[in-house]
Amino acid sequence: MKFKICHDPERKALSIPRAALQISGLDGQDELNLHADDGCVLLLPERPTAGEAVKTIQMLVDINTQLISDLAAASRRAMDEAECECLNCGHRTSCFGICIPPCQLEEAGIDPESELATCVQEGRIIVQPMEKPDADQLLDELDEDLCSMLTDSGVLLAGVHRLLMHEGYRHE
Repeated sequence: MKFKICHDPERKALSIPRAALQISGLDGQDELNLHADDGCVLLLPERPTAGEAVKTIQMLVDINTQLISDLAAASRRAMDEAECECLNCGHRTSCFGICIPPCQLEEAGIDPESELATCVQEGRIIVQPMEKPDADQLLDELDEDLCSMLTDSGVLLAGVHRLLMHEGYRHE
């Protein structure tokens, strides 16, 4: 069951509805473990029984399936929007054909594997390595198996990157 909790950020405390605790069977527990990470909270008994562990895993699988589906759709929309940004450019068909030899990048002190940023100054095109934003750090830290599962599920990691950048994601 899903509950919507309205939270006033001005107040420090947040109450968990008693009905949620009753449905979950946690209303009689003396101690609960609260697990928190960026954007999520999980409340469990201190020592879950086997049945509670199985039910929790099943609920996480259900939530995971919905989150992956939503993320896949959002990542595809983000990539569609990226393509739309170039539609009005007169050079759209040729803008991805420029190649800088890796030896020249190395000579300039730029890692050939790094992402590059360009800008125009006084009639010159300046190429420099992009500093990795927090969005890159988050995606770089993803487990290889998780990346595979996400891409196999239709999630476009480039689209996720665009979404994270658009949201101004900050690693905390």
